[in-house]
This record gives sequence, C-alpha cells and structure tokens, in this order.
Amino acid sequence: MKPLVEYCHGAVRALNAQYEMTKVLGHSATAGSVRERLIQDFLLAHLPEMTSIVSGVVIDSEGRRSKQQDIVLMLKSMPRLPFASGHDLIFQEGAVATFEIKTEVTVSILEAISLNIESVNSLAPSTLEGAGLGDMAWPYARILNVVVTYGGSSLESIEQALIKLPEVRQPDVYFDLTKGVLVKNEGLLFGLNGSSSYLRFNDPGVGLARLLALLSKVTGRLMMRGVQWEAYIS
Repeated sequence: MKPLVEYCHGAVRALNAQYEMTKVLGHSATAGSVRERLIQDFLLAHLPEMTSIVSGVVIDSEGRRSKQQDIVLMLKSMPRLPFASGHDLIFQEGAVATFEIKTEVTVSILEAISLNIESVNSLAPSTLEGAGLGDMAWPYARILNVVVTYGGSSLESIEQALIKLPEVRQPDVYFDLTKGVLVKNEGLLFGLNGSSSYLRFNDPGVGLARLLALLSKVTGRLMMRGVQWEAYIS
C-alpha cells in the first residue's frame, strides 16, 4: 500500500472516531457545527497554503449571491468582506472550491444540496483576466463543488440520483467517509475512464487520497485573478 493511501486509511478512521464522539453532544445544530469544523481543520492541515478556509456566501459583480456555504476555499491573494460570525461575503473571483458538509446524505435530500451547488455555479466572474502557474487543467474561473458526508445511501444510489440532475446542480466530488468517493468523469481532475458520468472508488481511504490529490491540483496553483472592481460598485 502506498504511503498516501495508508495515511488516508488512518485519517478516515480518525475522522469517523471523532464523528462518533460528537454524538454525545445531543443537540443537532451544535453537533453539525462541530462536524463541519472537523473537516475544516483537516483541510487546513493538509492543503497547500495558497488558500484560506472560510465559510459564507459567494457573490458576483451582478449582485447575485450563492446560498450559505459550509466551507469555501479562497485565494489568499483576494480580499473578502468578513463578519464576526464567520459568515463572510466572498467574491466569485476569489473562490476556488465550496464544500457542503452533511452528517448523512440520502437520495431524498440531494435536491436541496443540488440547489446549493447551482447557486454557486450560476455566479460569473467580472473578467477572465489574470495569470496562473502550475497544473492549469482545471478551468480558470470554475469553482469546484464538493459534498462530504459521514454516511448515507450507497454510492451507486447516489450516483444514479446525481446523473438525473441538471449538470449545473451536480457536484464535482461526492465523498462518503464510510463508503468512498464519486468524481465527475470529465478528464479534468483524473483521466477519462469509460463513458460513465462519475468515477466511483468504493473505498473511503482511497477516496480521501483521491480527494486530497485533486484538491492539491486545484489549490496548489499560483493564481492571480483579475477583478473589474467598478462592476461591483456601479
């Protein structure tokens, strides 16, 4: 077993153990916040340091807003509008990836999750100006959408439900800490493999390794994005 995969198997066990500990809290909202923080802290410890990890709403120069995002990875070279609550306003040009963190995902709640994803994908950058160095396979202004859950329906059931959704509502990555990962089969994050809409890896340790690898591809680039600030003002 390669060291990265072996490490991720241990990390999955640790995250699931910490999740089990949160059950003692009883209060669902409090437990949900703690579970989000577990993922946030894990990302903070493992991702390249080109991005900040925040929560909040993504906005664009047309005045459109996303729904509340549990986690947003944003470029450190970009400003944001911070609030003491931790629910910041993040400019579309600065957002790299969004995460929806769920205790459990079943097919029945995918509709609500998909509307959250659509609210991000419907935003547009004020300009495509800028420059980047590194792995540029991922589209310049596209925001990566990730769903992370501590459990839920089988990957096969989730995949069948996702492919029925409009493309603008589909997550790029769906990761279940007990089952594995689904990754969009577009040839952007990993090489194309067959004709299925998603690549499926039925092992949570391998899934976490895949997730870290693709996040490193997307966040490990040196990016300087241009912004037409006048468009945000008038």
